[in-house]
Amino acid sequence: MIRTDTLIIGGGLAGLSAARALRGRKKVFLAEREARYGGLAATVLKGGFHFDYSGHLLHLRWPETTRLILGALGSNVRRLRRDARVFAHGRWTPFPFQANLAGMPPAVRSECVRGFLAARAGGGAPGDGAEVFEDWSRRVFGAGISRHFMLPYNAKLWQYPLDRLTTEWCAPFVPVPSPAEIIKGAYGRSRPGLGYNAVFHYPQKGGIGALAAALALGTSGTHLGIEVEKVDLRARKARVRHFGEVRFRRLINTAPLDEFAALCADAPAAVRRAAARLRRNTVYVLNLGFREPAPAMHWGYFPGAAFPFYRAGVSGNFSPFLSPAGRSSFYIEIATDGRPLDLVSAERACVKGLLACGMLKDAGRIEERLWLKIPCAYVVYDADRAAALPVLRGWLRERKARSIGRYGGWKYSFMEESVKEGLEAAREIAAGL
Repeated sequence: MIRTDTLIIGGGLAGLSAARALRGRKKVFLAEREARYGGLAATVLKGGFHFDYSGHLLHLRWPETTRLILGALGSNVRRLRRDARVFAHGRWTPFPFQANLAGMPPAVRSECVRGFLAARAGGGAPGDGAEVFEDWSRRVFGAGISRHFMLPYNAKLWQYPLDRLTTEWCAPFVPVPSPAEIIKGAYGRSRPGLGYNAVFHYPQKGGIGALAAALALGTSGTHLGIEVEKVDLRARKARVRHFGEVRFRRLINTAPLDEFAALCADAPAAVRRAAARLRRNTVYVLNLGFREPAPAMHWGYFPGAAFPFYRAGVSGNFSPFLSPAGRSSFYIEIATDGRPLDLVSAERACVKGLLACGMLKDAGRIEERLWLKIPCAYVVYDADRAAALPVLRGWLRERKARSIGRYGGWKYSFMEESVKEGLEAAREIAAGL
């Protein structure tokens, strides 16, 4: 039997940050079921190409986490200014769509501006997050922007009815321009820098997996290729594959919250019912390596029904070291409601879409392909989530356990926030809380 102060489930960014912060302060046992660190912030090497699990970019905003992340990466980091675009009505316009309507046909542009101004005149305030997305979008952005971008794009992304999807997730991910910004973006200079991710950082070498590897260098008590099979929070013990029983005083979970609840033998019926109400979608990521010049952009959004993917990016533009010399790479994202995807037909449709929008010039120049699946990609915000989370969080507090990160916390967040929550959890544990 093993005894530890803190058991950490998952070696992604949240778990690694917590383990690193507890080094020398508390004994840690971190269990990561994969043979590498990072969770979904990981990189796969195939045919000389470094492929990430979609576009994982660092949007830094807090001093403590910025120091930790940039300090861990050292000289292995690049700072880039976003070049993101939207492909709609057969043409490109800068992202965000709502602030860059000049790229749209005149009739679409006029409809969007009129609709936004009418919505603002009707009091289109952001709201409290409980309103459903379909109503919120029309109330805040108006009929035109909703019809041409907000509703079709988010229906494709979430794979969930927009009249049930709530809007707690929208800030800061959906920027709401002022009337002056809408008009300037429609008839004057564009506003491509609007939004939380206008500037981002990315490793120079190794793909996004380089960050997890760098954070792991400052940890101890971490174990790869092992899985926590069962947890009893009341008894403070877990069964870990290859290790047997592990006794702990505190627990940090970073695995998907519904999966963690299923592991807990002492979870009461109310907790199991709450966990069963949580929903998520699945994202399939097609990575392509090719031997033609890359388009001069970072990623694009695709609201149109003609495209099976909601987003496609040029990962080769994040760093030249992701691809062999003279090559570059794409990542293309398709969401489902959990149902499997026909990868053969999906790949054909993706290539056809890349050709149609001009991102790819010649399909014969594709040299490498790799599908990556993200079973739990975006957690669904709805009334069931709002009712379930207080039950689950209350139970965890009673058991002096923490569930953090994008999936442990069951939320839509970015990588820096996972690091921040890992540091906060470690600080509380070190203080005896």
